[in-house]
Amino acid sequence: MQADIRYYDEVDSTNTVLMKLADEGAAEGTCVVASYQSNGQGRSGRTFYSPSGNLYMSLLLRPDNEKLLQMITVIAGVAAVEAIKESYGVKCGIKWVNDIFLKDRKAGGIIAKACGNTTGDRYVVLGIGINIYEDSDVPDEIKDVYTSITGRRKDKECVKSDLTKLARKITERFSHYYDRCLLKEAVDEYRKMSCVIGKTVEYISGPELFTAKVCAISDDGGLILETKAGQRTFRDGEIRIRQVSQPCEIKH
Repeated sequence: MQADIRYYDEVDSTNTVLMKLADEGAAEGTCVVASYQSNGQGRSGRTFYSPSGNLYMSLLLRPDNEKLLQMITVIAGVAAVEAIKESYGVKCGIKWVNDIFLKDRKAGGIIAKACGNTTGDRYVVLGIGINIYEDSDVPDEIKDVYTSITGRRKDKECVKSDLTKLARKITERFSHYYDRCLLKEAVDEYRKMSCVIGKTVEYISGPELFTAKVCAISDDGGLILETKAGQRTFRDGEIRIRQVSQPCEIKH
């Protein structure tokens, strides 16, 4: 996959911009990068907090098989963590299914959205947001879980260069697994990066909410929980880590 990175200082949402480009016939690998979103998109219709100076990117994908489609979020998580480590020397982890964590705080998020248009064109928009710089105006409702990769204040002169370099590194690492369909290798790395295996979590999916212990990550990226009814595998929903007393231990 050949990356075509298009940088914007400000957009409403990189996902929205990329969807328009996709509907106009943009090729797989087109990547919209911005340093500010006025209407960032999170999971389940939530807003993704997007202050100026961080990395907000959306990558256009046209997967050619169902297994690859199902593993896009897994591959993206691994690619983002690898790229952050290579770029900044910072070891992050992954909180299932789509959060990048640093010392038990959220440093980024991932969302994959299947899209289509009236002409029958089908594609996936992969959105990734990474908090690069320190932010002094974090809203109270996320202040306890928000963190940044560098802990430094934003350097306005370096923002475009830093963000495009990291976006390119993420797309390179993503392509390593995606182009060759290295799904086993990707999920093996995902397991090493997981910061929830062995932990007690609250699982939430619609009206369903219960507490369970995370046993493992399945071969297709599902979450294997030890419930009162025995082990069950979940492929959607969200979790909250409970009773965290020490930073996540990441094996990679």
